[in-house]
Amino acid sequence: MREKIVFLIQLFDLKKFIKFGLIGVLNTLVDFAVFYVMDRWVIREGPTLALLGMTVVAGPYLSNAIAYVVANIHSFVWNKLWTFERRDRVTRGEAVRYLLTSAGYVLISTVSLAVCIRILSLPFVAPLVPQGWTNLLAKLPTACVTIFYNYLMNKFWVFKA
Repeated sequence: MREKIVFLIQLFDLKKFIKFGLIGVLNTLVDFAVFYVMDRWVIREGPTLALLGMTVVAGPYLSNAIAYVVANIHSFVWNKLWTFERRDRVTRGEAVRYLLTSAGYVLISTVSLAVCIRILSLPFVAPLVPQGWTNLLAKLPTACVTIFYNYLMNKFWVFKA
């Protein structure tokens, strides 16, 4: 049993996970900063959509998508060069794998953001949330949900050796 645990730890590569985490922290700051600027000053509430009988304000989702694209480019460059130490040119396969992984991330992130916004807007939770902070606070658990998905997909599929 001990050998299996040691093998899994080596396979997981703790050193790369820590580097990935450091880039992730910086990337999260980029993501949150762009989201904040887009949500507060550029897009604001944005268009309203009727979806499944509900009215949905699209602003935070558009802000999230734009923030994600900016942060994603930042993440790709730093993880390729520093975390996974790949100095070769970007291949078509690597780019496709990264885009597919990113599409999965966007799906997971958007669903998580929607759920968290709903939870923070519940009548017994909303009074606890500072005015105007619901969307930004909803990003916190979203980031926690996606970190392991992102690391494992990048390590074992996108930047595989």
